[in-house]
Amino acid sequence: MSALRFAFIVSALMLLLPMGGTARAGGRDVYNAHCAICHQANGNGIVGMYPPLADSIGSYVALPAGRTYLVHVVSFGLVGPVSVHGQGYSGVMQAWPVLKHQEVADVLNFALTTFNAKLLPKNFTPLTAAEVKKHRDFRSGLGDVHKERDALIKALSAHQLGGQ
Repeated sequence: MSALRFAFIVSALMLLLPMGGTARAGGRDVYNAHCAICHQANGNGIVGMYPPLADSIGSYVALPAGRTYLVHVVSFGLVGPVSVHGQGYSGVMQAWPVLKHQEVADVLNFALTTFNAKLLPKNFTPLTAAEVKKHRDFRSGLGDVHKERDALIKALSAHQLGGQ
């Protein structure tokens, strides 16, 4: 079975999992329920399939576009190959439209502060439900989030070269 087909099957099966009660889950609970199966409990991902969140996404929030991208990737998913720390990944990030705005903020803040604390800018402020709502108004077409990622990676390189 190809890696892409496996990723689609895992994503489809995850959509069938019960969503639980209506109580607000914290970022750790949302991560464990929806993200850890692919990105693993430690955030290290699965080589070649699902990229690590650990020590990789913290620098994204240094730019407003990075905060937007993180909301978009959770909300709309990501299709297409990516490279993290020189390693290629070809899995499919499914969209999570069922997550409430606060849950998206909580899970992103959890991943950022738990797996990326060393990379966070000194002036980091946690994402809020209002910020997530604003960014979710974006209407994504297939491949738009991947293009957004490419632009973000280039902007981050320029930002880091500028010594900011």
